[in-house]
Formats: sequence, C-alpha cells, structure tokens
Amino acid sequence: MRIRSIEPIPVTFPLRREPMSLLFVKITTDDGLVGYGEACDSYGCSYASVLATLIRDVYDPLLAGEELVAVEPLTEKLRMATRRRLGDVWIAAQARSAVEIALWDLLGKASGRSVSALIGRVRDAVEIYASSTFLDEGPASFHHELISRATERGVTKAKVRLGPAWHDDLRVLTELRGLLPSDVELMIDGSETYTQATTVELSRHLADLGIRWFEEPMPQTAWAGIASAARASAVPIAYGEHLFGVEEAIQVLESGVSVLQPDAAVNGGISVARRMAQVAASRYGARVVPHISAGPLALTANLHLAATVPAIRLVEYSLHLVPAHEELSVGAKLGLDQVVDGMLPIPDGPGLGVDLDEAAAAKHPYSPPRGRVVGTSKGLLDRFNGDV
Repeated sequence: MRIRSIEPIPVTFPLRREPMSLLFVKITTDDGLVGYGEACDSYGCSYASVLATLIRDVYDPLLAGEELVAVEPLTEKLRMATRRRLGDVWIAAQARSAVEIALWDLLGKASGRSVSALIGRVRDAVEIYASSTFLDEGPASFHHELISRATERGVTKAKVRLGPAWHDDLRVLTELRGLLPSDVELMIDGSETYTQATTVELSRHLADLGIRWFEEPMPQTAWAGIASAARASAVPIAYGEHLFGVEEAIQVLESGVSVLQPDAAVNGGISVARRMAQVAASRYGARVVPHISAGPLALTANLHLAATVPAIRLVEYSLHLVPAHEELSVGAKLGLDQVVDGMLPIPDGPGLGVDLDEAAAAKHPYSPPRGRVVGTSKGLLDRFNGDV
C-alpha cells in the first residue's frame, strides 16, 4: 500500500456565535483506499489555508510513493524535512497531526481494525465534560441552559471561560454555580488572558467556588511565570493545547502544572499525544484530560487516544461544535444524543470509524478569518495577550 496523494480540505463551518475554520486531510493510496485526518490550532484551524499550503507543497511530495507499513517513520520524515527552516512545532506540527491521523486511519482500514485496537484498546467508552463558552456572552441563566443539554445526558462536569472583565465574569460564575446541581463539577478556561498576579488572585476566588482546574490562565510561552503561578495557585493549573511533543510537556509539568491536556490534532498526532499522556501520568502523577476543540475527525482521533491510555478517564466535548460533528461526518455518530450516563462510545469501525462527509464539507467553502481573532466573544486582536 503506497501513498498516491495528500489533499488538504479547508472548510468554514457556520456556528451559533461565529464561523469556524477547519482543516481536514484526505490521503489516497495506490489501491484506492482513503484515510482522513484533521488539524487543530486549539480552536478549529484559524489559518487553514496556510496549513493547507504546507501540506500540499511540502508534505504531499515528501510522502508520494512511500509505502505505508508503519506511521512513525513517515511522520518523522515530515518532521525532519521542516525542522531546520520552518521548524517542527506550531503549524508544522499541527499540519503533521492531520497527516498522522489519516495514516492511522488508513492502517486501520487496511487491517479491518479500529485505530485504538491496533495500538491497544483499554476502554470502549469515555466520560466527557461539557465545554461551553465565555461567561461574558450572557447571564448565568444562558450558560445554565447550554450546560443543561449535557447534564440531561448524565454529564457531571462542565467548563466555562473567563475573559478580561473577570470581576464581572466571577459574578456570573457564582450565580451559575448556584443554578447547577451540586454534583456537577466546574472547570475554568482562562484563554491565556492574565498576568501571573491576576492568575493567583483569581485562583483564590475559583477555589472558593470549588473549581477543579484553571486552564491556560497565562500565555503558554511564559514558562517562568506559569511555574510561579502554579506554585501559588489555590486550584490546579492545566496546560496542553499549545504544546508540541514530550519535551514541552515535561517543561510545563516540571513547572508545577498538574493537569495535562494533549490534543492529537495539535501536538503532532495520536502517537505524540499518547507519549505526552504517558509521561504525565507515570512520571509526574498528573491528571490527563485531552483537549478537543475542532471537527469530527479531531474528536474521533482523541477518542482513540483516550481508548489507548489507561490514565485518560475524561475528555473535552465542545457543545457548540455538535452541529459540525453531526453534519460533516459519516460513520459512528458523535452527537450529544450518543452520550449515555455521561459516557461517549469510542468508534470501533475500521480505522477511525468516522469519515469526512466530503459532500457536506463542499457546502462550506473556506473563508479566511483575516484580521478577526476567532474563538473570542468580540474578535479582539489583543484578547489573549496575558496582560490583564
């Protein structure tokens, strides 16, 4: 089985709040077998055409004609090809993630087994937490209504997002905590908004509300500040969606981060995210909860990641992305209606068990975000500077 072509498929999908850019990859072999993957930059794939160019102009010719026997030799070839000039992290790793996932999909389909069965499957379903939106988007009743869609399916954990006006957000959060059942745990995403001092101050308020972790309160490059904040924080600190490889995972774990959030569609692929998870759990005793915030193939790849790592007992499930999961995929169902007692089944069909619906994707042609910052409530360019 040899690789014939690698085709990037950028999409702009309409969501309730704003359109989301997504990037899928289709790999075709010489015998006509097709594998699919997806890249993520932490929230969809904002600059999908940039990654698509890298895949089309660099990764495709590098792997054309290569025999697919194992995944890692091929992804290592891609990594080494860009390492010196472009680098092997950020967009190179994100694009490589999509290719790696598609290669695993092909191997699974060729063998008639699921990706997680090929690697070593330890579970058939995984608990999800409901990942919701920024608190400044509405009153507590608005957020309660969103999260209740998940709690009605037995989900007992949810996450909301703080913004620059965090004093106002805390008032909404306090009211929301009172509206939710007492057995529903809450987590907070800081979206790299805050300084070290604000992070520590906020953590004390969050501890009073029983918040389980404080995710990315500061920019992920502020290693020294993260370490200081993690030592002083009154709640566990979480990072992972902007990390690339085991070395960067170790760096944040050494800094005192106690929740690691790898993402197979970001970090370099399923194999890389799996190694990050294993190191976090075995060497540091950290909690491992995969980040998932893109389309159906990113979700599915991370479900297979969770199925192969005993320490992963919980994954993110973005409520606002359910329409994309349902419309853009064929195969195993990924909608919220599939969740039973808070658990989402892991697809067991050949490969990922989920394919891209190319006809559906074609209905949503890609439109660049230009100057807008996607994933915010207001699209502000300075939203995530870490200076609040």
